Amino acid sequence: MSNRCRHFFRISGAVAKIPLVAALSLWAAIACGAAVELRVMSFNVRYSNGVPQEEAAANNWNDAAFPRRERAIRAIREFMPDVLGVQEARELQVIDLREALPEFEFYGVGRDDGKTGGEYAGIFYRKDRFTRNDSGTFWLSTMPEKPGTSFYTVPGAVPRLASWVRLRDKQSGRELLVLNSHWDHISAPARRKSATLIRERLSKLAEGVPAIVMGDFNTSEDSAPLRVLVDEVAASGRRLVDSYRAVHRERSTEESTFNDWQGTTTGSRIDFILHTQEFTPSAAAIVRTSYDGRWPSDHYPVTATLRLKE
Repeated sequence: MSNRCRHFFRISGAVAKIPLVAALSLWAAIACGAAVELRVMSFNVRYSNGVPQEEAAANNWNDAAFPRRERAIRAIREFMPDVLGVQEARELQVIDLREALPEFEFYGVGRDDGKTGGEYAGIFYRKDRFTRNDSGTFWLSTMPEKPGTSFYTVPGAVPRLASWVRLRDKQSGRELLVLNSHWDHISAPARRKSATLIRERLSKLAEGVPAIVMGDFNTSEDSAPLRVLVDEVAASGRRLVDSYRAVHRERSTEESTFNDWQGTTTGSRIDFILHTQEFTPSAAAIVRTSYDGRWPSDHYPVTATLRLKE
């Protein structure tokens, strides 16, 4: 323990009967370099139009007998993250999740119009832990401020976006940036451009603060788009760490995060939680929980526990 910390604890011991000691003890933990943990989840919840659309009725979000909505909420609650990024959520699903998760605040917009149209890549965060200082969305395109746009421009291509929040952590007093995104599922060049744009934006949005980047990137960890984020690149932006690979050093053939409603495990991850080097991951997992043989989504949620040291 440093001399500064010893001195503080002598003082706090002398005033231990004062109610302020709880706040002082928290200050001491921060000042003395105690690690602060964040539980993070990224979850592609599989979009729903509010009508039966899945081949198996039980996979419909609002199925009368086995609503998938309840399984998705249960999966979230069983991990109970501090920060949750959801992909593919439509407005009706966002409403359901907000009602079921009253402990959380939410930020996100629909990709089609920047309001409520189309899928969200939204962010839930615990209201008792974080204060939102700023937020925003940009589209993964040559016109990042224009809703409904994409780097993939063939007829019928869908818009792609990234949403972000800048939060103040009440436990540590520090700010951090959280970004959530869902990349194009067809075009590798569009994914590469998306990675480059996110890296460039991070250099400004997360200037001077730790950052977490998560989402369904529709690409494997060996791909060129992912390497843009996690490799040292002199061009611009900040290098990110793959939390799962930092914890699980030995690669397995059973790392698929897309289950196709079949419980598939063989394959590579396409869902990621990345972070800047201010964080150290202490745990990371692909959550393959089913309920009575039924899945919460056609993707598995992925989780990470990150330690932020002062």
